[in-house]
Amino acid sequence: MRNREGLASRKEQQKLVADLADAQSLLADTKKLVNMSNVDTVKKAQAAQKAAELKAKKDIADYRDAADSKVAEAINEKGAAIRTADIRVKMAKKKEKIAWGSLAATLFCCLIAYPAFLNDVLDALTLPFVWAWNGINDYAYWLEIPYYSRYIEGIERRYAYSTGMAWLLRITSVFFYTALAIGICYGIWSIIQYYRARWCSLSLKVLLISTGAVIVFGEGIHSIMSISLVGLLLFIQVAYLVVLTYLDGYFETRSKDRYWKKIQNQ
Repeated sequence: MRNREGLASRKEQQKLVADLADAQSLLADTKKLVNMSNVDTVKKAQAAQKAAELKAKKDIADYRDAADSKVAEAINEKGAAIRTADIRVKMAKKKEKIAWGSLAATLFCCLIAYPAFLNDVLDALTLPFVWAWNGINDYAYWLEIPYYSRYIEGIERRYAYSTGMAWLLRITSVFFYTALAIGICYGIWSIIQYYRARWCSLSLKVLLISTGAVIVFGEGIHSIMSISLVGLLLFIQVAYLVVLTYLDGYFETRSKDRYWKKIQNQ
């Protein structure tokens, strides 16, 4: 019995040893396969990486070529647009010169045909200086001997002031006339500056229409009333500025500034 049990246990040990050897052999084969698989996977990954890098470089080169082509195309289009714009600007300036020349020639012909306005312009250039010169002479004579006038039985008689009153009037009149001259000059300058600031296409139209009307209908206006045509033209421009200021407020209160600006620049 003991011999049988010993043989049985020895066989089992041999079987276990054989199974263990088979298991170790299988494990060794498995490790080889795993190692081979890892090597293949790494090689495939490296090959895929290289292929991706090559593709990326090719795509970058293609994109760069396309970008360079578009940049060159944009530069050419910009140059063509600039040349076209320059040609249009030159043509517009040429047309503007022709239009202004035609307008000047038309106004000159109107001035020759209707000289009333031209005569008033000459008067407006000479009479203020004559009036100012005569006024200065009269004022200088009055400063020398301040006096006041009275009409007695239709005859003008002059009476001199006392010495103290004369000096008071001299000093007061000098300050008054100086302030008056400065105020007039400042008022004219302010009106001119405001007129320049509000200048627009509408202002040009009003100026041309009013000037043409005054030139053409000047003689008829003189036959109706005795008024300087230059003064009438200036009055029309001042009235236009007043109306313009009123319309600015009118459209601003109704939030229609955009339409008003469009009307002015048409």
